[in-house]
Amino acid sequence: MLLLLIFVKKAENAEQLYYSLQSIHILDENLVKFPALATLFTGILLSVWTQWGLVKYYWVVIKLVLTILSILLGIFFINDWFAYLLSTAKEHGFAALQGSDFQTKWLATVLAAIFNNAAYALMVFITYFKPFGKIRKGPKSKARRKKPNVRLQLYFRPCLFTLLHMD
Repeated sequence: MLLLLIFVKKAENAEQLYYSLQSIHILDENLVKFPALATLFTGILLSVWTQWGLVKYYWVVIKLVLTILSILLGIFFINDWFAYLLSTAKEHGFAALQGSDFQTKWLATVLAAIFNNAAYALMVFITYFKPFGKIRKGPKSKARRKKPNVRLQLYFRPCLFTLLHMD
């Protein structure tokens, strides 16, 4: 999509602009949205059903957060931006490229695509190298601390008492 977005900026006529944006919109609607949701669903299932767990390792949590961010960015922003770009190109033709709103939405879409590509590259990297290790649990609370050994206390208390009160 990033390459198609760059191609949009280099369009030479209204038809080229519109069909480039139409191609991006079709890719977004059919090949990005639903596979991303399926990836999230299968990722959660795989992490829960394997040794990695959903929140046992930092790299799994990072991948989960990046996947959710990428999906939310696509649903709440990129989809609307594409729809605006497409409708503006359809309505104004080649002149849409000179509009400041069109330029702003186009740049925002390019930056979002760069973020998504960087997130995907980072997810591949951390999947392969599995950095940061396991998530350590916080310090044990007072209620969960190990109880002292009563037998040792009963044995050493009289001895300590005898040693302290010797004259």
